[in-house]
Amino acid sequence: MTFNEFKEKIFSLAKKDGFEAQVEFSEESEFSIRYANDDIDQYTDASKFSVIVKVLKDGKIGNSFTETLENPEETYNEALSSWKIVDSDEENFFYDGKGKYLNMETYYGEFEKVPVKEKINFVKELYQSAKCNEKIVMVPYALFQNFAINKKLSNTLGLDLEFKSDGAYSFAMAISQDTSNHSGVWLKVGKKPKDLDPKEIGKKVCDEALSLLGAQTVNSGKYRVILRNTAFDDMLGLLRSMISAENVQKNMSPLKGKLNEKVGSDVLNILDVPYHPLSISNRPFDDEGVPTKEKSIIENGILKTYLHNLKTAKKDNVEPTGNAIRSEISPINLFVKPGELSFKELVEKLENGLIIIGVDGMHSGANPISGNFSLGARGYKVENGQIVGAVEQITISGNFLELLKNIEDVGNDLFVTFGTLTPSVLVKELDVAGK
Repeated sequence: MTFNEFKEKIFSLAKKDGFEAQVEFSEESEFSIRYANDDIDQYTDASKFSVIVKVLKDGKIGNSFTETLENPEETYNEALSSWKIVDSDEENFFYDGKGKYLNMETYYGEFEKVPVKEKINFVKELYQSAKCNEKIVMVPYALFQNFAINKKLSNTLGLDLEFKSDGAYSFAMAISQDTSNHSGVWLKVGKKPKDLDPKEIGKKVCDEALSLLGAQTVNSGKYRVILRNTAFDDMLGLLRSMISAENVQKNMSPLKGKLNEKVGSDVLNILDVPYHPLSISNRPFDDEGVPTKEKSIIENGILKTYLHNLKTAKKDNVEPTGNAIRSEISPINLFVKPGELSFKELVEKLENGLIIIGVDGMHSGANPISGNFSLGARGYKVENGQIVGAVEQITISGNFLELLKNIEDVGNDLFVTFGTLTPSVLVKELDVAGK
C-alpha cells in the first residue's frame, strides 16, 4: 500500500466517525563512521520510516504509531482507543495549511552518492590530521555522519506538505600533554561534501589541543571576557529554553512578562530564521505543518517574541510561529546577527581579560528557569590585546540575562552547529573563580 492510499483510508475512517485525522510520515537514513585506536570503532548504515496517525475531536487528540503501511484500519483503531482515554482540559488543534510556505533548497543528495570507501578514507584522514604534532598523545575519536530525511504531513483540513533535507557533520577530539592533559575539539557541518575538509578540521582540532599547553588558573575576580563563538553556542541552549512559550506559560522561564522589555545589550540582535545558507537545519514548515518564518527574538536588546506551537499560540491569542519541533518548541535556526569586528579585533578591543573557548557542565551547572549558571571553563589570558597564555581550572558564574545585558560588542566570526549560528561576543564583566 502506498502512503497516499494509506492516508486516504485513514481519512475515510475518520470522517465516517466524525473525526478529523492527520497522518505524519517520516523516512530517515543515517550513515556514520567513528574512528578510534587506528581502526573503525563504530559503523552505522541504517534507514527507518515511521507513520504517526492522529485523530481529533472535541479538542482531544489520540494517536498511534506504526512502521508499516499495511494495516490502516488497525492503526486508526489504536488512535481512536488512545483518544477515548485522554483526560485533559487542554484544547488541541490541527493546522489547515493556510499561509505562505517558503521555497527553499534543503536537499542536495550528494553525500548519498559518495562511496563508502571515500567516507572511510575521510575519517582516517581526519584522524591522522588531528595528530599534527608529537605533543598530541591521543586522538580519542574522529567522526563523520551524513543523514537524509523525508517528511510528509497531511490532514483532513486540507494540509498536504512534503520536504526532504540532508547534510553531514564531522567532529574530532585530540589530547595534548605537558604536566596534565588538554583536550581540543572541533565540529563542522556541511550541506555538500566540498563543505567538509578532513585536513582542515583535523588541523583545527590539533591546534586547539596544542593551544592549551601550559594552561594555568587565574586569580578569582571579575574579568572582561570574550565568549568565543564555540562557548557562546553552548550557552545559547539556555535561551532556547527561555523563549519557548510553553515554558513561559508554565512559569519556567525568566522571560515571562518581559515582551517588549530590555533583556540584552543594544548591540545584541538574535533571530529565528527558517533558512540560512550555512545551516543543515533549514525547513519550510514545523512538525504541525505551520509555515516557518523569520522572526526577531531580541532586537537591539529588546525581547520581541516568544516561540509558539498551535496550543500555546491559542492560549496567548497570537499567531503560531512555526516552532513545533517533535514534542518541543524550538528555534529552527537560532541566529545571532554578526557585528563588524573580526575575532582578532575583538581581542584587541578586550585589551586585558580572558577568552573563554569552551564550557563544561551545561546540563548540571546551568538553570534555564532562573538563568543562573556556574560552569567549568577553559580558554586564554589576554594582555594588551594579545593572547599570552592558556587558562584552565576556572569556573565562570552569573546570570544569563545579565550576561546578555553586559555584551559590549559582537564579532563577525560565525560558527555553525545544529540549528545555532553565532559569532563571538565581548562581555564587559563576568565572575571567574580560580585560585
